[in-house]
Amino acid sequence: MHDVGFIKEKLKARLTPRHFEHSLGTAQTAADMAHAYGLDEEKAYLAGLLHDYAKSMSGGELLAAAAGYGIEANPVEIEAPYLLHSELGACMVKEELGIVDQEILDAIAYHTIGSCSMTDFDKIIYIADMIEPGRAYPGLDRLRHMALEGLDEVFREAYAHSLAHLIKAGKLIHPVTVEVWNRLVAQEYGRLL
Repeated sequence: MHDVGFIKEKLKARLTPRHFEHSLGTAQTAADMAHAYGLDEEKAYLAGLLHDYAKSMSGGELLAAAAGYGIEANPVEIEAPYLLHSELGACMVKEELGIVDQEILDAIAYHTIGSCSMTDFDKIIYIADMIEPGRAYPGLDRLRHMALEGLDEVFREAYAHSLAHLIKAGKLIHPVTVEVWNRLVAQEYGRLL
């Protein structure tokens, strides 16, 4: 597939040590979840490894790089540029590492704010990012326990947890995050948005 050793060295040079360790934990968690759900473990490992490729960039760097890739930042992203690291990271992984697998690129692009068209693979990367072994926050044990019991259920729970955290912290909420949440609620009641 891809030279994982080379990718790890590239990541180590790009990320802070904390983000690098988080990426390693996310990669292994994603591979374990992919195994449990019958998806490609190697691909999940790679997507988990690369999900935060642009994470260590400053807000100004994220905005400038996003503009360079033709990513038009919305008002929430301008105020909270860290939200751009997902979509931007997918673009950078494609250009800098030559990874063209759309499933990997989408999972990287969707791991922060989500998407209404998320696949099971995308959900695994989103969840793995939240539950990898280096994380510690209230409610994490429940998510870890649920992780291998039903992908849609744990994704909904993880998404609700993220949304509650954003509200409690008084942070801006990306419009796509609201759209995804509304879709999840509608699906729970058998309706489509």
